[in-house]
Amino acid sequence: MPGFCKRAGCLLTAAALMMTFAAGCSGSTGTAPAENKIITYGQPDDWANWKEMFATFNQKYGTTHTDTDMSSAEEIQKFGAEKNNPVADTAEVGMMWGPVAVKQDVTMPYKHANWDKIGDWAKDKDGNWSGLYVGVPVFLVNTDIVKNVPKSWNDLLKSEYKDMVCMSNPQTSGSGQNMVLAASYALGGSVTNLDASMSYFSKLQKAGNIKNISVSVATLQKGEVPIYIVYDFLAKGYQEQLKGQANFSIVFPEEGSIWAPGALIINKWSPHPENAKKFADFVSSDEGQLIFAKGYARPIRYVEGNLQIPDDIKSKMLPDSFYKNCGKPTEWDKVPPDVIAARWTKEVLGQ
Repeated sequence: MPGFCKRAGCLLTAAALMMTFAAGCSGSTGTAPAENKIITYGQPDDWANWKEMFATFNQKYGTTHTDTDMSSAEEIQKFGAEKNNPVADTAEVGMMWGPVAVKQDVTMPYKHANWDKIGDWAKDKDGNWSGLYVGVPVFLVNTDIVKNVPKSWNDLLKSEYKDMVCMSNPQTSGSGQNMVLAASYALGGSVTNLDASMSYFSKLQKAGNIKNISVSVATLQKGEVPIYIVYDFLAKGYQEQLKGQANFSIVFPEEGSIWAPGALIINKWSPHPENAKKFADFVSSDEGQLIFAKGYARPIRYVEGNLQIPDDIKSKMLPDSFYKNCGKPTEWDKVPPDVIAARWTKEVLGQ
């Protein structure tokens, strides 16, 4: 998802991307390999059930798969830098990075077989990127440590949560940037007006409530992460994985949150373009979308209302009633990731 390696990640400005492209565009033009494979960036096994997705796709089409995890910014940069000797076929980017990829001219337009089942808010009109599933920023709370479970964004400002609130860093992480957008929506702002969100996180930082820690299964297991602002599907996955080792509650903040989709882009210079297109068709199909649901992520077509999720899968997901007030940001081209990072540096950390 959004501007981040699926664990930590790094953010590059558009200017930095352009400089890297200029430096990396020399070399001989490669020829398309004959091997029946698909190579990806930023689609690792342990994120949103990509492992089962590729296992199923490989079995269906006789392909092999290799992924290198990296941030959305790095994926876009690599597509451009490697264009004379392309490596990857597809990548998952955070939705706000879709327009960046288009501006950098690294995408292959393709309207997949289920194009009409994806809402306009979650796809590029020319087919350059398309939503896969949504992540919703929520709170994962370790109830072995936190006795009074916070119910709202404003609750997190309370002094009892000093050095307890963990989240990905919006300076370097697209998921962290989506937490900023979620708070913005919830607190009366929008994707084009982040003032309320920056003011909120500035207060949270000044109160000493933000804990600077790299979140992992290990740190969650050890009780080092009392409260984690994180995507819903990751929260559910951690809750299930650590059952019997630690107790967690998952809280949808009272003021609201947002649908934050991950999107698929196809490399303009894909070495296996037909496999890339087949893959876009597959991940948007009923079968592919339900694989995301098995990984606790809400498929984009389910959000759109044109996918039925069987009860045996749905029973393991967070219920529909959990999601009280989710915004759908639509102006993804007006959400510059580098602006969010710069404002965080100045307004939250630079007090």
